[in-house]
Amino acid sequence: MKKRTILALMVLLCASLPAADHVFRFGTGVRFSSFGFPNALLDLALYEHPGMTGTAMAFEFHSYGEKGPKSTFSGIYCLEYSRMKGEGHWRVENYDNRVFGAGDVTQVNLTATILMHIFPSSPIHPYIGGGIGIGRMNIWAEGSYQDELGTTIRDTYQKKTFVPVGHLPVGVMGSIRDKIMIRAEAGFKNGFYFGGSVVVNF
Repeated sequence: MKKRTILALMVLLCASLPAADHVFRFGTGVRFSSFGFPNALLDLALYEHPGMTGTAMAFEFHSYGEKGPKSTFSGIYCLEYSRMKGEGHWRVENYDNRVFGAGDVTQVNLTATILMHIFPSSPIHPYIGGGIGIGRMNIWAEGSYQDELGTTIRDTYQKKTFVPVGHLPVGVMGSIRDKIMIRAEAGFKNGFYFGGSVVVNF
């Protein structure tokens, strides 16, 4: 609810500003997304698993070409935090011990992405993009199972590491007098996401 309120206030504030004659070259914004891995993909690697879902929040800095938001290409520099988790039974193979536990994966990443806008002069238009970056990943998992003698075995796994980040976005963008950009976007960024964002240009 708070996220929707913040986005609505940003839109109302900027829409009420008087029109400007200059071309906007930069912008800042936020994006909120659902984040995780589809079960169909997890099924390829694990015999049994719970769902892995979560959320992501990103702060973005946008850079436009000579035509401002109507340029064919634009750049996004992004700082993003994401978290996905799952709880249930796990097995890599069907003959493995059936472990009941929970897992949690968090990421903080920095990325640089180039967007190519299709029909950028239109107030509403699609776009695609590609980007790279680096992230800090924290993996935590804990579970328990019983061995052949009925003894309960508990195990914990934790790892922190730096990982490369690939970003492949696709979406639809709407413009309000070039001052506000509203986006609905799906893509892959070391996990699959779908969400929306608001960008204020200056």
